[in-house]
Amino acid sequence: MVNVHLHGPQWFLGTDASLEALAALTAFFVAFAAYRIYRMTKEKKYAWFMTSFVLLTLSFLARAATDAILEELVFKISPEVVEKIFYYGYVAHILLALIAYLVLIVVTHKITDKRVIMLLLLTLVPSLLLSGSYYLSFYGLSTLFLAFVTLAYYQNYRKVRAITPCLVFISFLLITLAQAQFLFDAVRQLFYVSAQITQAAGYLVLAIALLAIRLKSNEKVKTRHRV
Repeated sequence: MVNVHLHGPQWFLGTDASLEALAALTAFFVAFAAYRIYRMTKEKKYAWFMTSFVLLTLSFLARAATDAILEELVFKISPEVVEKIFYYGYVAHILLALIAYLVLIVVTHKITDKRVIMLLLLTLVPSLLLSGSYYLSFYGLSTLFLAFVTLAYYQNYRKVRAITPCLVFISFLLITLAQAQFLFDAVRQLFYVSAQITQAAGYLVLAIALLAIRLKSNEKVKTRHRV
């Protein structure tokens, strides 16, 4: 039997689903921007970046829809279907998000060995199944994965010392901090609120960074045509 438990304070219910929908929308725009940059530059890292954020878009959509239904924001649901909606909605959210984070690790750390990639992927299943709490295991793994991604973007920023890499680093730092804050929800529910806000801010900063990269790519293309 699945234990259905909605996190966060009662007064925040509904707002969390809206912020998750906002994160899905922002992730979609990031994926679209990455696609446009890939079309212009033909750099494979942007194709993988796009793939990761398409998965995150679907992940946040699953979470937002599930929370909206469980919180009965749209319509009433019978107790018989609550468990199924909770189970399938959260499983989709968790698996899509973790695979997306793994793709980001592969891209940022330039992992090309397929055996290492498969090993990373296979660690997800036992890590989730053997844990007594899907919530703690998911956000624990998310914090760990995103910490490695953030480190890679910090090192990149230190090399180039430019505003756009700095924005990318800050965005992933915020998203990583958000996952860590989710872990402390059991201690104080306000951490859940701050985590949702921090996560939304992180994706917005990332969208701004991708927009800046796209504008620079457009300028380079125009310069080449003039030459």
